Amino acid sequence: MTEEQIVRHIHENKENRPDSLEIGTPKTGVIKVYVNLLTMNDADIRAIINKAQTALTYAKGGMSL
Repeated sequence: MTEEQIVRHIHENKENRPDSLEIGTPKTGVIKVYVNLLTMNDADIRAIINKAQTALTYAKGGMSL
């Protein structure tokens, strides 16, 4: 995947999900997720956060995806 494709993907997410949440600390690892607090339901927001936490754990050498 080229850098241009990655930037485009992030841009599309920011338009659809203008709100962001950062969870964690620099010492333990930080995840940032983008959501739309006005239009998304709680279950969808939780699913995005859970997926991001799984990816962070994997990146730190924890469980596999």
